[in-house]
Parts: sequence; C-alpha cells; structure tokens
Amino acid sequence: MVGWIILGVFLALLALILFLPLGVDLGNEGGQFHLSAKAGCILIQLLPKTGKKPKKPKEKKKTKKKKAQAEEEGEEPEPKPKKKRSLPFNRDELLELARVALRGIGRFGRAWHVDRFVLHYVAAGDDPYDTAMTYGKLNGVLATLAPLCHKRFHVRDCSVWTDVDFTADKTFLEFGLAMTITLWRILGVVNRLAFGALRILIRSKRRKKKEAKTLKKAQKAAGTAPEELPAAGAAPETDQKENTENIQEEERMAANG
Repeated sequence: MVGWIILGVFLALLALILFLPLGVDLGNEGGQFHLSAKAGCILIQLLPKTGKKPKKPKEKKKTKKKKAQAEEEGEEPEPKPKKKRSLPFNRDELLELARVALRGIGRFGRAWHVDRFVLHYVAAGDDPYDTAMTYGKLNGVLATLAPLCHKRFHVRDCSVWTDVDFTADKTFLEFGLAMTITLWRILGVVNRLAFGALRILIRSKRRKKKEAKTLKKAQKAAGTAPEELPAAGAAPETDQKENTENIQEEERMAANG
C-alpha cells in the first residue's frame, strides 16, 4: 500500500512538472522596462533589480606566465594550426536536415501560448508629413502580421491600438508580452528534432560504408589485374624481319664473289 502511495505521489509530481506553464513576462510599460520569469502563477522579477548594490567593475585577470615571458622576450606565441574537419553529410542530407530544423522551429512556435500582448503606439514628431507616413506604415505592418500571429500562436488577451498626434513632439510607445510553454511541449519538439536528425545521421553512415566498400573493391581489382607481357623466348616481328634481310644480303655478296 505504501508503495502505491509513493508511486502516485511521484506520478503527480511528474505531471505537475511536465504540464506546469513556464515562460516570461516582459515589456516597457509606465516608462520602465521590466522582465520576469513565470512559473505557473508565480512571477520572479529579474529586471529592474531591487535591493542590490551596484557591482564593482572586475579587475582584469593577470596573464599567464608563458605569455608574460613571451612578451618580455619580444616573441609572440605561435598559434596552433587548426585541424580541418569534414562534414559528415552531403548536400542532399544537409538540405533534409535544414527542412527538419525548420519544421521543428514551426512546431516550437505553435507550442507557445500568449497570455497577454499589449501594444500602444501614438505617432508624433515635428514634421506632420513624416508623422502621417510613419503611422500609415505601422498600420500596414500590423495588418499584415496580425493574421499570421493568430495562426501561429494562441493569444488569450490582446490590446493593440495606434493613434497619431500632430501636437506632440515625442512618439509614445508601450508594449507588453507574456508567453508560456509547458515542458511537455518542449520535450515533444526536441524529440521530433532528435529523431529526424538521427535518421539522417544513420543514413549518412550507411552511405559512407557503401562508398568505402566500393572503393576497397576497386583498389583490389586494380592491384591484382595481371599485366600482359610477351612470352619468354619469342622475338618480336621487327627483329625477325631484320635478320632475314641481313642473311639475304650476305648470300648475294657471296654469289657476286
């Protein structure tokens, strides 16, 4: 009975860790930038830091003895030659690996939940024409990106409005973003990426083994091929013709006396 209770507690803690929302909350609101880490409903403020004294600038570390001796002698240490490493993948395998990475990045983006998104913008400036042009460009960009963001992310709370003020001198900008993701979704994306890369790596190793076998066979075939040589004691045809011609000339000279 005690064992079942321990197992149940362990599974409950594991589920809590895997499905606990983790994320960040950042923005520039109220004229101050803030950054917090989020775990469930708990926010851990990272910026601005409160109650901490400013750190003193660290002194530069002393150089090593070898470098100091080399500087005293006026000799600079020779850099070690870097070994060139060849990639284990060919062109097609690299393209497939890039496709797997892009798919994983897309799934990772859809795994995020946007709990809060705030964008308040008021265009202003000295030149009314530039102010109006900036306001129009921003609205065009927002109109283009808004449908894509709704497809990619799950947005719960969204507050976006823009305006133009020809009487103000400075542009007003205020934004905020709170995003969360669970460890379960992160592990799912990582597993897809890892298995995709592992499949390509195994295929690459098999290809290299086949190439090595074919190369060994070609080398063996080239090394054991018998060379065609003329038979021993057989004179070439040119030498036989020259011998017969010499004998005929000697016979003619003997006949002429």
